[in-house]
Amino acid sequence: MDESTVEALFIILFAVLPCGIFGYLIAFKGRRGLISGYSEKNFSNPQAFGKSVGVSLILFSVFMVFIAYFWHLGLLTENRMASYVLLLIIGVVLNYFYGIVKYRKKGN
Repeated sequence: MDESTVEALFIILFAVLPCGIFGYLIAFKGRRGLISGYSEKNFSNPQAFGKSVGVSLILFSVFMVFIAYFWHLGLLTENRMASYVLLLIIGVVLNYFYGIVKYRKKGN
């Protein structure tokens, strides 16, 4: 195996699978306790908040698969890959804060 294959498998095993699994559990199985700092009593619509966070993690996983694949093919430079990963992380974090603002109970 060449180096890019090992790196792509590393990305899939340690980024894609955990985020995809946690996203699925949060969005579709209602395991909102996996979200850091989550307390059900602080949200007006906890199901919608959990679905929002979970789906963003699933989308993160899907796009990370594409990044790993393009990295394996040699179509991405390190800087471009890092930029794409950073944009994905910023997207997930912004979605988290948007969900907090949108679904937090008024008065909290």
